Amino acid sequence: MLHILNGEEMKKFFGRRGFLEGEKIIPFNEAMCAGETCETIFSEEFIKTRALTHGVSENEYRHITVEHLEEVFRQGRDHLTLWFDEDMFCQINLLTLLAWLDQIGYEGKVELCLVTQQFEPLALYSIQVTGYHSIYKQVLIYRAYPSHVLLKPLRKGIDLYFRYKDGDSELASFIKDHPDVAEERLVELMIGTFRPYGLGDVQYQQLIRNVRASN
Repeated sequence: MLHILNGEEMKKFFGRRGFLEGEKIIPFNEAMCAGETCETIFSEEFIKTRALTHGVSENEYRHITVEHLEEVFRQGRDHLTLWFDEDMFCQINLLTLLAWLDQIGYEGKVELCLVTQQFEPLALYSIQVTGYHSIYKQVLIYRAYPSHVLLKPLRKGIDLYFRYKDGDSELASFIKDHPDVAEERLVELMIGTFRPYGLGDVQYQQLIRNVRASN
């Protein structure tokens, strides 16, 4: 079995708790709700696009994100357990990971362990990855709402993603309603106010700058 966790922070938390000790664990280091993407996940075009989004070199992106996932191809990797939060940030990452597994034709067992924001297990789902690459393209490339999304937390994450990308979103309105609040303080307020989005300081900083620049 291989455990894939949404990011380094979850991996560090599990390590401190001794959770999954002795198991093979890798992080999925991305923030797919930010920036643009392309159809073929982890292609050269994808890596270039995502590296630009994160402000790193293509080699750095490969090292931070892609190289960990080579573990999926190790002989005998026929059972993946994915550990993701139910917020939008994690669910859009999850969608991308499922789409990639669909893209490469992964045929092993895939389970999703949904966790709380405190990384406590919440629910377990068995997943068939077929069809997720199509959903990924609809959502992240064409910005179209897919007709069939079986996973309830993913449906909610997609809903929030479209609201996040809306120029008149509640996030944008909140920023406009606090024109005199310093950026650092506004980031703190938004992290506390909009927890279902799961966004971090980097995403909020960029959003604040974009909204304020447009005004």
